[in-house]
Amino acid sequence: MNNQKSRYSDYGKKIKRRLLEKEMSQKELADLLGIDHRRMSDIVRGVFAGLKYRDRINQILDLAENEIAS
Repeated sequence: MNNQKSRYSDYGKKIKRRLLEKEMSQKELADLLGIDHRRMSDIVRGVFAGLKYRDRINQILDLAENEIAS
């Protein structure tokens, strides 16, 4: 087993947590956004900010503004 930790952005951690709560995969979210699953992975890891997708991600995942800021 690899001891290297996965690295998620703060926003990516919020996405991952909410995906688990909603029993939804990153690929399903990417499909709803109409983007490639690799692009979604880049957003979660913080490689790509994905600012133009954030409002839609927040809406789909029911992320409240107070959950996003930090």
